[in-house]
Amino acid sequence: MRSAKGQEAAELMLVYATAFAIFLLFYSMFAQQYANAVRQQAFSDGISMADRIASELDIAARAGDGYQRRMTYATSIPGALNYTFKINNQSGSVDLEMDLGNDANFSYSSPTLTRNITTSELRYDAGDGTGFWLVNLAIESPPRGSAYVENVNGTVTVTQMRVG
Repeated sequence: MRSAKGQEAAELMLVYATAFAIFLLFYSMFAQQYANAVRQQAFSDGISMADRIASELDIAARAGDGYQRRMTYATSIPGALNYTFKINNQSGSVDLEMDLGNDANFSYSSPTLTRNITTSELRYDAGDGTGFWLVNLAIESPPRGSAYVENVNGTVTVTQMRVG
């Protein structure tokens, strides 16, 4: 009688171990799919933001002198640890560089109609015609930020507004 209970316990442990192994297998597959979905969403959100910023700059360039508009943008991209948008007058584009962790980086360029764009306030000039515009490094950053885009005598100027 005693060995039957021992055998039942061993069989039960085998069933539990098999179920646990199957659970771990499915969990690892779903976790990998979730990570890929988050990464793809970060790509999509980053591209969309770069295209929207380039579109705002194009509208200001077409509208001519006196155009002024406040633009809002998300200050974080879910799935990205940090990101940078640069207005590049040499290539005539808005360049996105995004860090997704685990040595995964993503770059994208959205073309603009004009190469006569300046940025004011919070500008870092790399000396190669590339001007800094946005950087998201703080986890506590507000969910939305804003900037003024204006055309002054044919020059499109972007002014990032301080929040807080």
